[in-house]
Amino acid sequence: MKTSKYNICFPYEDDYIIFNGVTKRFFRVSSHNKDKFLQILSSPDDSQETYAPFVTRMMEEGFIVNDDTNELDIIRKQYQQMRSSKIYQLMILPTYQCNVRCWYCTQHHRNVMLSKEDIKKIKKHIEWYLSQHELEGFHLSWFGGEPMLNFQCVEEITNYAKEYCEKHDLSFSVSITTNGTLLSKEYLEKMSDLGFSFFQITIDGTQEYHDSVKKLKDKSAYETTLRNICLITEILPQAEICLRYNYTNDNLKPDAIIEDLNHQIPENIRGKIHLSLMKVWQQNEREVNSQVIERLVKLSRESGYKVSVGSGFSICYVDKYNFNCVFPNGRIDKCDNGEMDVSKGSISPEGNIIWEQEPPFLHYDVFSDTDSVCTSCRYLPVCYGPCPKERNKMFANGQHISCRYVDPDLHWQQEIYHYCDQINKNNNLKH
Repeated sequence: MKTSKYNICFPYEDDYIIFNGVTKRFFRVSSHNKDKFLQILSSPDDSQETYAPFVTRMMEEGFIVNDDTNELDIIRKQYQQMRSSKIYQLMILPTYQCNVRCWYCTQHHRNVMLSKEDIKKIKKHIEWYLSQHELEGFHLSWFGGEPMLNFQCVEEITNYAKEYCEKHDLSFSVSITTNGTLLSKEYLEKMSDLGFSFFQITIDGTQEYHDSVKKLKDKSAYETTLRNICLITEILPQAEICLRYNYTNDNLKPDAIIEDLNHQIPENIRGKIHLSLMKVWQQNEREVNSQVIERLVKLSRESGYKVSVGSGFSICYVDKYNFNCVFPNGRIDKCDNGEMDVSKGSISPEGNIIWEQEPPFLHYDVFSDTDSVCTSCRYLPVCYGPCPKERNKMFANGQHISCRYVDPDLHWQQEIYHYCDQINKNNNLKH
């Protein structure tokens, strides 16, 4: 027997947590017992006789593995399973236009919208893709720009996809990422009939800060958005609401944030809202005060919200074989984080994809480069390496895959900390 390469030990409150990246299992130990537990994990053969039940449990949970176990093969298999999802996910950007233009947005907003001819091709594409691939379901994802600026397109394509899936016994789900300002009772009632099950809506801190980023004429974007979130809970009570808080050092004011949020969101519906804390990509991670984040998490939970920090342990959706993105000019590509003018594919009148240049990361993944830092990194099973777009640049330049984080220990230990903390609040895992 041997210890897993992916065991990670880090401080947690007055104790420690030992976490395994492959299985995502963890347990809490006291400071007094921490070294003893680590010794058992590092020398399981020597501890087998004295601590047999514990060693057996540690093998079951992945902290200890057999001598001939290749954990990299296990991680590769997990990765391929995620890549090979039997759900086709199609992201559509019906417009590049936006009614609020946040400074951190990666897009160049242009007054471009899907044409009627593009909509016809997208419908044919949905029919073609779902009929030509062995799939279990379809997930339609609306993005932008602000997709609600072209709701007629959203409604027409969603209705077509829903009816097609019902007719052909395929599961169907639909989600939207929106700033929330254009939602209305009329729109939400239509979205309820269309089967919308997930809303991601962004806030940018306190009301004052939010309204300085997202500016509406003659009214508060903050109040408008949160009022519409309350409306979602009334009209679509089963829908998931992800309130994404994009933070920087400038807007990290936990007490003021929660005070403003609680003023707008009644206590009886807070449990329906998931507050997702995400660092703005331009913000240097080393400059963020982790104690302030912990304070915000604590206050959020005390107020009744569900809360998470970071993006979690999964691959980028772009990395999935059954994922594509349609841009506002009707062009198609694998990655939404790029300009439509350089997209690599088009949709034929029959609905199939015509690739002018097939995206190379369909064939090259993080495991293709055996000399990369990723394949020897202990965070591989929670990170899975750079996003496909970054990876593609490295391959194109003949470089080895390199880490995307300035300080991977800081980033991932914080993500793992909050993952464990979220679970630990409802369990007694101390030894």
